[in-house]
Amino acid sequence: MHPVTRVGVLAGRANELALLDGYLRELTRGGGGAMLIEGEPGIGKTALARAALAALPPGSCQVFWGAGDELGQELPLLPFLDALQVRRPSANARRATITGLLRGEMATDRGTDVPATIAEQLIALTIDETAAQPVVLVLDDLQWADPASVRLWGRLARTAHQVPLLLLGLTRPAAHREDLLALRRAVDEDAILQLGALPEPATAELLRTLAGGRPDAALLELAAGAAGNPLYLTELLAALSRSGGITVTAGGIAELTTGSVPESLPAAIAHRLGFVSGPTKEVLRAAALLGVEFAVPDLTTVLGRNVADLVPALDEARATGVLTDVRGGLAFRHPLIREALYADLPAAVRGEWHRDAGHALATAGAPPDRVARQLLCAISGQAGGGTGPDPLAGPATAGGGSVPQADQELPTGPGQPAGPAAANGGTAAVFTAPAINFERPPIALVAAQTPEPMDPWMLEWLVISAESLVGQAPGVAAELLGQAVSGIPTGSFRHGWLASRLADALYRMGDRAEAERVAERALGHAADPDLIVDLHWTLAQCRMLAGRAEESFGTLKQALDAPGITAKHRGRLLVLAARTYLNFGDIEAAGDQADRALGAAAEAGDTWATGWALHVRAVSATIRGDLTDALPLYDRALGVTETDPALTDLGLLLLVNKSVTLLNVDRGEEALATAERARHLANQVGTAMRLAQAHGVLGQGLWETGRWDDAAAELRAVPTDLKEPSAACGELGIIAVIFFHRNEPASARRYLAEAEALAERIKQRSLGPLLLARSLDHEQAGAPDRALAVLVSALDGGSDVGEIEDVLGDAVRLALKTGDKTTAQGLTGQVATLADGSETPSRQANALYCRGMVDQDSGMLLAAAQRYADGGRPLPRAKALEAAAECLVRADERTAARQAFEQAVEVYEFLGAEADLNRVQAEFRTHGIRRGPHSKHRRAVCGWDSLTDTELKIAAFVEEGLSNPEIAGRLMLSRRTVATHVSHILKKLDVTTRTDIARESALRAVAAR
Repeated sequence: MHPVTRVGVLAGRANELALLDGYLRELTRGGGGAMLIEGEPGIGKTALARAALAALPPGSCQVFWGAGDELGQELPLLPFLDALQVRRPSANARRATITGLLRGEMATDRGTDVPATIAEQLIALTIDETAAQPVVLVLDDLQWADPASVRLWGRLARTAHQVPLLLLGLTRPAAHREDLLALRRAVDEDAILQLGALPEPATAELLRTLAGGRPDAALLELAAGAAGNPLYLTELLAALSRSGGITVTAGGIAELTTGSVPESLPAAIAHRLGFVSGPTKEVLRAAALLGVEFAVPDLTTVLGRNVADLVPALDEARATGVLTDVRGGLAFRHPLIREALYADLPAAVRGEWHRDAGHALATAGAPPDRVARQLLCAISGQAGGGTGPDPLAGPATAGGGSVPQADQELPTGPGQPAGPAAANGGTAAVFTAPAINFERPPIALVAAQTPEPMDPWMLEWLVISAESLVGQAPGVAAELLGQAVSGIPTGSFRHGWLASRLADALYRMGDRAEAERVAERALGHAADPDLIVDLHWTLAQCRMLAGRAEESFGTLKQALDAPGITAKHRGRLLVLAARTYLNFGDIEAAGDQADRALGAAAEAGDTWATGWALHVRAVSATIRGDLTDALPLYDRALGVTETDPALTDLGLLLLVNKSVTLLNVDRGEEALATAERARHLANQVGTAMRLAQAHGVLGQGLWETGRWDDAAAELRAVPTDLKEPSAACGELGIIAVIFFHRNEPASARRYLAEAEALAERIKQRSLGPLLLARSLDHEQAGAPDRALAVLVSALDGGSDVGEIEDVLGDAVRLALKTGDKTTAQGLTGQVATLADGSETPSRQANALYCRGMVDQDSGMLLAAAQRYADGGRPLPRAKALEAAAECLVRADERTAARQAFEQAVEVYEFLGAEADLNRVQAEFRTHGIRRGPHSKHRRAVCGWDSLTDTELKIAAFVEEGLSNPEIAGRLMLSRRTVATHVSHILKKLDVTTRTDIARESALRAVAAR
């Protein structure tokens, strides 16, 4: 008996089904993994997956199924949003957050990559679901998935083994898509299942099942033309059956008699559709406009009919095998059936039907992405579609004032202007939508060099929906907005508003030159104050990223000098000016503008401008080195953001920067607590960038305070491509430094190479951690002169000594080691200048350490070690103790030398700095000084004994059966950090699943009794 699924009979796939069953059995035991199923259309990918899932014990797993859609390829993450049922009514907080992001209801920074933020939330949602029950997440038709969905599938695939998640990807061959080919590298080689043609015995067996008898030679010969494609065989037999071409004899032989024989798979599908009645085919054509899967309410909306009227047609479509039931609606039994119906629509009017469908959906209040996909199809059907030569030129000026040009911006904007409310007099737009009539005569479309003006209802819908559409799908928004603004009179509010959204969309897409042009032209006609401020932010952001921030100073001054400007708008423009000066490096001017902004904000009662002005003042104070002045400013700004939910993103940025400042004044525990608070908040509501920043500053703090294992986990918790490039470069440098100290040079050089490639791309060569990693690479290779050159060259290249002061101690040490006392003296003087008047322990310690090495003063070096300890900096403390021990040995003070040596060894052991332990012990062994009898043993690098304290705790929780989110809650970590730790545990134990970890933990517990 062959399994029967909604897409047909499964035959000849016993081996493939057994392989998939094995993955599912492992899933029910707590294991996870990822699998790709590839094959041509109709080969049985979906049938195989559904047959395997149908055999699961009831209630053993949650199954989520989504699919790529040919009509939705421009809209990011739709397959995952549909699969995980994000937009269905739910009390789930994670789904509510994603829905808020989709609707534009969540406060986000200007330039925020909303799809990336939603992707992070989708990952979290998936992991949350695995905490309740094992999850199977299927994405069908991956070849039609948008790039963001493909990237997200790859990320989940790389971590699926850590949680009870089986990720299935079903795809046609797609040699032209590099991102799909890359997915093959994200899964194990034996997890790539390629479905080929059915062998002859399986073909015969399928024919027997479909025909109800053993096929005769003529039928087998005819079936050979189907090339072993199950869907073609199914459609072929169905066509023969409908035309009376098969007779089953009393002996059970299915004989081919006469009848119409389709010559191809499309012809076979067309044959099936030919037996559908006219009214039903009209309904199916409308359904084809909506995609492979569709909601019945959407279909009734598009057709302008009620459900009761459609029941006969839908029942007929199901009975004839065209449609099938799916969760949440209906679907074509196979995408090829929808393709055949869609191709049957006259090309001349297809765009008009999409236009009417979009109108109907917009009237019904459908989500923006559903309307947008119809409009995209509508305008792509027009000759001359696109944005035209100048989308801002407009047909004729409708009047309206002009305003002085102004520009500027930085990573964050002030929020949107009045937008839809202003455009519609404060009320929602009302649309009157026609039903689609598939019997009307073709409409002659106008062929022109410029886009056809959009219908008024489209423009009204865009005015209302542009903001959320730009965030969710900037590419789609840019295409629609480009056509919209080209047909609107310049000077109207509608033109200005849509042009501002177009500029924002172009900026988010990375087309900053065009975004700048659009914003600049729109400013020449804008009169609304909110709109003017918004356009200035986009313009300034583009110029800043192009390295031309100074071009914004003049235009901002003109805008600020314009008559009639309100206190609110003056405050926001002043904030923009302050941030632009800050980015330009004019700290004094930035502070002056921020002070003026605070005055205007207070007058207007504008918390947004107040919060951002305080942030600029705090950052300016930090850059000047007035760290004790900066901290109260951060706290004052945080007090403002906590009163306004719209300032959540600013609050996150303030927490991150406050944590950095606390680290710089050696208040490590406070810094870590602040960073943990930022990470927790970012994980709940933050953008992908803020989440990366929170993990990054926490990782940096853990590194500096000596918790290297946890530091590495935090720094690797967020993928590099989601981080700001210079931050990612520095964090990779830190990880490389850790591995060099851990005596794992191969791993260190791998991270260093990744950092070097990134540094070369962004032309950032003097980051402290990166310099230190390069230097360590040369030093451990026996080339101290080259190690020194790396550090000194950064200073010679014009780097600010304050930015790389953490490597100056190593530079002095290396200079003395290579006999370059002149360089050592010069660097020591620079360190002393930095420390002059500073109350920060580590800065004082740096001066003591460098001077102590130059003067060979053991007392000064021991004092440096103590100040490093006061500042919570264990690694430089160990280096100072080591240097002091060397001085004491040379002075023949062996007792004091041994004491300093043993303290240094103790710190290196705490850090797990195996390379430093090897070096210092070898050095002092030549002086007859060895580790004391109570010294700790070296830590293992693999096996159970190699697990850190945090990893041991996590392993114990895994044994208890806790999920990653539950463990994160117990340990006050993020689920990403826990996932990174679990990955490390699996690698160290050389196992593949959480079940293996639990078994190892249980065996250890038994052995310890």
